[in-house]
Amino acid sequence: MSIIMSKELLIRIPEPLYRRVKKVCADEYKSMSAFVRELLKERVDEVLSSEDWDDINIARKEFKTKKSVSWRSIKRGKV
Repeated sequence: MSIIMSKELLIRIPEPLYRRVKKVCADEYKSMSAFVRELLKERVDEVLSSEDWDDINIARKEFKTKKSVSWRSIKRGKV
């Protein structure tokens, strides 16, 4: 199973931080994109509990089977 990388993230960082990140990536033989992806994944995994991930997966399945509720209806108080 392959993962399709279809989203881009443009971030602006200070030059000194960029140089430090570039050095770390070179030392670890990683691209900056791979480095940032790993950091984001680690952070998200820290923040969300396993119960949160279970809820997210259930919601994804409901969305794919058209059993979800439109956010617009929730925002306008129709649900």
